[in-house]
Amino acid sequence: MRIKRKDIAQSVAERLFAAETALDLAAARIAELNAALPLARLDARLSATIGQDAVTSSAAAMVLVARTREEIVATHANLKRASDDMGLREVSYGDLFKAGVAQHRTPEPHLRAV
Repeated sequence: MRIKRKDIAQSVAERLFAAETALDLAAARIAELNAALPLARLDARLSATIGQDAVTSSAAAMVLVARTREEIVATHANLKRASDDMGLREVSYGDLFKAGVAQHRTPEPHLRAV
């Protein structure tokens, strides 16, 4: 049973990491677009009113991606807690540096239900 849970957790972790990567790439590409729009206007020597709606909507898209990324980060933390609750506390599914882990950890009880 424990091996099946570990396999399922690994599958979920892979999908989570893929979602995190996709959001980071989306944020980077939208940021590139946000930088390119005003530069393109300047290069074309156009009025500032030309394309302002595109600048505004692209900036709004960046805010939405940032909010979505925040929700995925919260999902990551929630899945970590679920993993701990399932007795998979010792399992690591990624090789990335985990910033701020010590700050958000609650003291572990000496006994736990498995």
